[in-house]
Amino acid sequence: MKAKKSADWRRLDNAAKIFPCTSTKADTKVFRFSCELTERIQKAPLQQALDQTLECFPHFLYILRNGLFWYYLEAGDLRPKVHEENTGVCSQLFYRNQRHLLFDVSYYRNRITLEVYHALTDGTGALQFLQYLLCVYLSAVHPGQVPRELADELSPAPISSRAEDSFKKYYQHVKKVRSGLPGRAYRLTGRFSEEYRVTEGLMSCRKVLDLAKAYDSTLTVFLCALLMISIHREMMLYKEKKPVVITVPVNLRQYFFSETTRNFFGNIRVAYRFQEGEENLEDIIASLKSSFERELTQDRLKSRISGYMAVERNPFAKIAPLSFKNFCLRIARRVSDFGETMVVSNVGKVKLPEEISPFVESFSVFASTAKLQVCVCSCGDALSVGFSSRYEDTDIQRNFFRLLSGMGVDVEIKSNASVREKD
Repeated sequence: MKAKKSADWRRLDNAAKIFPCTSTKADTKVFRFSCELTERIQKAPLQQALDQTLECFPHFLYILRNGLFWYYLEAGDLRPKVHEENTGVCSQLFYRNQRHLLFDVSYYRNRITLEVYHALTDGTGALQFLQYLLCVYLSAVHPGQVPRELADELSPAPISSRAEDSFKKYYQHVKKVRSGLPGRAYRLTGRFSEEYRVTEGLMSCRKVLDLAKAYDSTLTVFLCALLMISIHREMMLYKEKKPVVITVPVNLRQYFFSETTRNFFGNIRVAYRFQEGEENLEDIIASLKSSFERELTQDRLKSRISGYMAVERNPFAKIAPLSFKNFCLRIARRVSDFGETMVVSNVGKVKLPEEISPFVESFSVFASTAKLQVCVCSCGDALSVGFSSRYEDTDIQRNFFRLLSGMGVDVEIKSNASVREKD
């Protein structure tokens, strides 16, 4: 008698473990990549391209299941269907005790959108998936101009490498390094909106990079400084004693070799305390630059990986039931939130083959949030700064874009909120 074949399953990577227990309808833990093309999207070729892409990224077909001790990913027989966009931004993809795919591909006019539940992958992994999908789609629509082989050149790594848990690969026990940040940060407040307020600013990447260079700064540091000023202008004076703290996700592949398309990122936090209403951009940038340089070292990041893995490797945590882990992780997440004002995620530059660049206008990215988050990416000279917020008020967004406009940057604004174009 043949032994029953075991189900194809895998453990969640370390970063993914927090998302199932902290997902809510208000914060779905979903992020969204969109690509604007120069032409209308054709449904049939897009579906064919998605089917072919999943042959290269089969782990995207896994569904999330809850076990006795941990959530886990299991291969299923569900297959995605592309459809015209019909839901809100970053809509729910994970439903407890239900079998659902953890990603969705939709289109609207000339836009292709990929939404992903964060337990499945991070921004880098999702972007690789979308780039591959885009190449296959355009090769089908324009076979004489876009070779099919371009897609495979974008993802040369074997499937086993793409499915690797790089947290385990690079884990080693090292002494924890304290951040030195204050325990409590300035927290945003306001009336909550029933839907995400999304605001995207499109601008010249070169102009903003030139500004950052003029301040001897990187793009991320420069934008974080402007965001801190934008937040400060809405602060009550008596709250200035609390620092503005920005959490910045870091792509660990830049510091540790990895070809995984699962989660492989860590978070750093940078802070600035305003005093007596002062807003000196040079001082803020200098402070943030120093913080980034201190945090973005391999030793510091090794310490963070070690800290992330410590809970997972704890003997008590291994045997504690899932319900207890969920409770503890939710409490830990709430405690951590007290030390954070907002999140800024810079996905970086989307690099496309020359053959498909003429068909692409821009990329954008948004993420679900319980408060305020900014996501940044660029393609060619098009820089996208996308705000997602649960607050009805959009003053911080308006302050930010006014600062850029005052520096000579032309900003085109797209929004479902009341932010004026060319403000």
